[in-house]
Amino acid sequence: MDQARSAPGARPGGEPPGAPGGGRAPGRKGRGTLRSSGPEILLAAVAVCYALAQILLVTPGIGFGNDEAVYANQFSANGPGGLQPFRGWDMGYHSSRGWGTPILVAPVVMFTDSIEALRLYLTLVSSSLLFAAFRVWLSVRLGYAVPAAAAIFAGSWATVFYGNAVMPNLYTALGAVALTGLILRGAASGASPGRATLVMVAVATAVLPLFRPSDALVITCGAAGGTAVLLLSRRHRRPAFLTLTAVGAGAVVGYGMWVLESLLRYGNIPLRLKEATRMFGDPQWLVEHHVRVLDGPTVCTTLDGCGPVTPGGLVWLAGLALLVGAGLLSGLRRGHGSVVVIPVVVGACIAAAYLYYPGQIAPRYMLPAYGLWAIAAGEGLRFLIGTLRRRTRAVYAVACCSLVLGGYLHLQSGYLTANVGPQTAGRAGMRLAAERIKEIGYGRPCLVYGWNTTQVSYYLGCEALPEWNDRPLPAVPRDGVEEKLAEGATVILLYRGDADRNASYFAFWPEYRLTRSNWYARISPGGLTPPPGTRRTH
Repeated sequence: MDQARSAPGARPGGEPPGAPGGGRAPGRKGRGTLRSSGPEILLAAVAVCYALAQILLVTPGIGFGNDEAVYANQFSANGPGGLQPFRGWDMGYHSSRGWGTPILVAPVVMFTDSIEALRLYLTLVSSSLLFAAFRVWLSVRLGYAVPAAAAIFAGSWATVFYGNAVMPNLYTALGAVALTGLILRGAASGASPGRATLVMVAVATAVLPLFRPSDALVITCGAAGGTAVLLLSRRHRRPAFLTLTAVGAGAVVGYGMWVLESLLRYGNIPLRLKEATRMFGDPQWLVEHHVRVLDGPTVCTTLDGCGPVTPGGLVWLAGLALLVGAGLLSGLRRGHGSVVVIPVVVGACIAAAYLYYPGQIAPRYMLPAYGLWAIAAGEGLRFLIGTLRRRTRAVYAVACCSLVLGGYLHLQSGYLTANVGPQTAGRAGMRLAAERIKEIGYGRPCLVYGWNTTQVSYYLGCEALPEWNDRPLPAVPRDGVEEKLAEGATVILLYRGDADRNASYFAFWPEYRLTRSNWYARISPGGLTPPPGTRRTH
């Protein structure tokens, strides 16, 4: 008589349907499992396509850019005297840089100077991190919007171009996506976050400053500020407090390393900050500059250099804004507004920092903002497809989605091709110049002084001392050249055209033509005798 009443549809032993033991038919269980894992499978497919795009469209053989050579050189075995960690402190390692990128590539560059091997390694790393960063959001109730967001971000030409690059911007973007998702996983659920979540929040916060310290500061403060609003809710107060505590602990570790480096290398923090901002120039609004570089080039400093505002770029920008707006509307309607609002706000914070950022303009600077905005854009795309499915046939919704994504990818692939071509040719020229200098012969230790010195010095295993590109070389060289000569090192002067016309200090050094694009080198006397016909005639 005291036996508990069974729930409707329960098995005789009181076991509810679907409980371990066989309440749900195997076929239905399989379909449920497939339905729940569908977004993860699609996300993995996006990551695989992202890796293939890097291999096929950018190619692993593209040479190093200037910044890449600086990062790769820090732990490279292809240096003067072999492996010399932290050698880059004297080779243009700017005070604004972090050590995350050199550490990331160290497992490869310590053992080989093969650019192809390094590119393939970074393709594997970036595609894996793309999957991992966006997978965090599958636990934040976004479902199929997550692979859509990953596809929108991964489909951008800048994301593909920098996928296998030795640069920190993509990893900052992926770190921002992961950190924001982890913070929301811990704070927005209403339940106390588990220990594993808090540890991952702290680790992500500590690692992010290793790549771009200034970007990480804006991202961390923006995400923490958005989460702090949840403290006003009684339901979210405890999980938000615990999550913010984890963020604070991670920030202490991450920026503690930055402070320690500042004290050891610069003597104090203000001096490092002054050095980091020395070349920024006067503050100015750069909105039009960034609109102009939506289709490239990879870097510019003036409006003319950034190119015109293109219709395709405006369509891309308007489409992104439309999807983000739809995502915000959908999130608010579904009762998880913080899940889409906070990433949009954090993305706006990092974008605002660069829209009022003096100095160079580059599409890669906006990658963290694009990654965070893609979360809301993915939700917006899901919302629009769902609306079409309810009002029309499913096939029309699928066709519309395919048309939008196909047009987007076609536009971005065109931009990618237009930027890869010039970069491939220019970087190949620097590798060719280095190979020509090897044929001519030079002694070690050595110093490359002049234009594009960082790239060539990496290939030659020399130190580098750069001058401003596209400016005539000075009559008297920078401090360091005479010191190296006095130490018995070979000094290689590198320039293009007649940029040496005023460099009277080097006038009597042998001169060699390196490439058909008029790159020349002068090598300090005492090296190997050049082969006949290599000296330039005036």
